[in-house]
Amino acid sequence: MRIENYRCLRDVDIRFDDITTFIGPNGVGKSAVLRALDWFFNGTAQTLTEEDVWAGAEHKRISVEVEFCGLTDLDRAALGKYAAGTADSVRLWRRWEDGTAKLSGRALAYPPFEDVRRPEKAGERTKRYRTLRGERPDLLLPAAGSAQAAEDAMTAWERDNPAHLVATELAADGHFFGFAGQAKMTGLFDYVFVSADLRAVEEGRDAKGSIIGRIMDQAVDRGQAERDLLDLQAMFNDDRGRIHAEHFEAQLEELSDELTREVEQLTRGRRLRVTSHIPEMRVPQPLFQVSVEDGTANTRVDQQGHGFQRAVLITALRVLAERKAAEASRTVFLAIEEPELFQHPVQARTFASVLRRLAAEPERGIQISYATHSPYFLETDGFHQIRRMTRAKEDGARPSASTPARSRPSGTCSRCRWATRASPGRSLGPT
Repeated sequence: MRIENYRCLRDVDIRFDDITTFIGPNGVGKSAVLRALDWFFNGTAQTLTEEDVWAGAEHKRISVEVEFCGLTDLDRAALGKYAAGTADSVRLWRRWEDGTAKLSGRALAYPPFEDVRRPEKAGERTKRYRTLRGERPDLLLPAAGSAQAAEDAMTAWERDNPAHLVATELAADGHFFGFAGQAKMTGLFDYVFVSADLRAVEEGRDAKGSIIGRIMDQAVDRGQAERDLLDLQAMFNDDRGRIHAEHFEAQLEELSDELTREVEQLTRGRRLRVTSHIPEMRVPQPLFQVSVEDGTANTRVDQQGHGFQRAVLITALRVLAERKAAEASRTVFLAIEEPELFQHPVQARTFASVLRRLAAEPERGIQISYATHSPYFLETDGFHQIRRMTRAKEDGARPSASTPARSRPSGTCSRCRWATRASPGRSLGPT
């Protein structure tokens, strides 16, 4: 990935391994790398402000670029023009500027179509498409009454004429990421970020989007139970209607007649009727909860100590990653901020070994990254997977660009006009 102008990261290139460990003093940008990725995959324009732009930037613009490698045929089919032909990788950018976030990617495209695709308003794209059809009848483009129809026609033309395409940067389709819907990356790559302040009590609820909720969606088949509950709901509503008719119909008819007789003394030709209103009642869908059994006591997760809560959270994420990665051609990227937080050293060492085993098995399709201060997540056989974060400033008022080849620390400023470098583990020297 490449990050430009995000918090203390001016211009940083980082290569990720199966496990990538970021180390360094506080404030150098270890967590910023993981949060930049979280914004790339899951964020919106509203999650960033000008305060997130590197203080020395000339333009208030943030850019995060990610390259995905080792594409399969399934990946290429899902990504379409962004991974055309036999492409082994795909590059995508998310940029933020003036409160607006845009996603784009490098794709094979026909250059004359770029001018058609450029406008944000659908009406303008449709208008430009019609103009292109008039100017280039040799392309044999069909008529299109909407921007989507025009895009479909251009995509079909590009698919049938690969010799005329060149690599170019195109705005990516909407809903490119996400865990549901038509997102292109759904089922291919999931990024799960565990921040240091993520609370087990919140993520332990069976709610949409929560960790436990996503595990339940993966682990528990609710389909037949939900169908049975719908049948029960229909029977319940039918019985309610019968009960209302049996007990209220005659009484309400008598009351309606009495009210009508009274109102006819004031006005004629109208009748009052009182009926039984039966509000629809829905049977709640099945929900699940996690509790802790300790001897004879059964308690909520939030009643446990912080260390145990953190253990539950990371364990749940590991289960989620394993279940998602078990699906065909799916990769899960598990990013953990301070995995040692609240952990006894023995427990921290166990976490490190378990996570390393997960990432060491290629068939699982799991990538892992930490931002850590703990020696238990630094292993000698994975020394090349360590990235040392430092701050650097050359002579003069402006900071230097970040490069992975140099790692000499300089300065201690927490923000202002410093830049961060991410260096591979070999730059640490002997230990």
